[in-house]
Amino acid sequence: MRISLLSPKFPLSTLVMAAMAIGLAACGEAVTSTRLASLASDSTVTKDVATSAGDAIATHVQSMVANETAAALPGSAMPFGFDGSTSGGEGGGAGPMNNALTFTRTRTCYDAAGAVVAGCRPESSVRKIVTLVKMDGSRSGSSSTTGGESKTFLGAVHRISNDTLVRNFDSSDPPVEKSRTHSDVAVGHDTTLFTEGANSRNMTEASHDNVNAVTWNLPRNLNPFPVSGSIVRLDSVHVVVTKDSKTETKDLVRTVEVDFPADSQGNVVLKIDGKTCTLNLVTHAVANCK
Repeated sequence: MRISLLSPKFPLSTLVMAAMAIGLAACGEAVTSTRLASLASDSTVTKDVATSAGDAIATHVQSMVANETAAALPGSAMPFGFDGSTSGGEGGGAGPMNNALTFTRTRTCYDAAGAVVAGCRPESSVRKIVTLVKMDGSRSGSSSTTGGESKTFLGAVHRISNDTLVRNFDSSDPPVEKSRTHSDVAVGHDTTLFTEGANSRNMTEASHDNVNAVTWNLPRNLNPFPVSGSIVRLDSVHVVVTKDSKTETKDLVRTVEVDFPADSQGNVVLKIDGKTCTLNLVTHAVANCK
């Protein structure tokens, strides 16, 4: 038997309630979808990590050269535009990243037999220098892409580095120093706020860096950039993303790697999460991620 929806068995009030229920269900799906829409994709956060890690790696490179200068080793001309002092200014002010960092250094020198050289003098007897470096301060900068939002960043830096420098001599008499090799283990706890249009991303990083046999040829003024070695950073990242009145959090782990040599302008390839970018060791700029 066919029953009409307008029959007494289905009064108008029942039909209205059913229609409202269907409408509410549809609205509920729309709200759920909106809430599930990510405020910042993993790829966006990965680019933020590349920007932060690239700056940190370039700062490592500059700090290693500054460690040599602070120890008054010969031929340690500074090619990066900072003076190698133990506080302030170091880390590169040119380009998109502006650093105001304070560096505190404590060093111990050793001779060829592994004995401590008191006061690191005479310099001719020093073959290895271990420098404990503490870095604290702030950094800021901006970047933009064609047709995209301008991105600004501002943050605090807290890092500890344990740089071991080995001086490499040839076999002539007297021996001549030909190169210097740096190895290091460093940890960092940095915070950076990225702002891009209405979107802000507050990123906290716990980093562990390995500097693997990064080597410069001498003299430094003719060889400003490393000729071999690598720097690898394991970065555990917590991000709070805010847009308008919405907030979400993300937790990511990224491995960032730079392999040397650099080109004549200080450009190296930075690898992160299957992507490659270009890092400039002078300006600290990270670009062309793809």
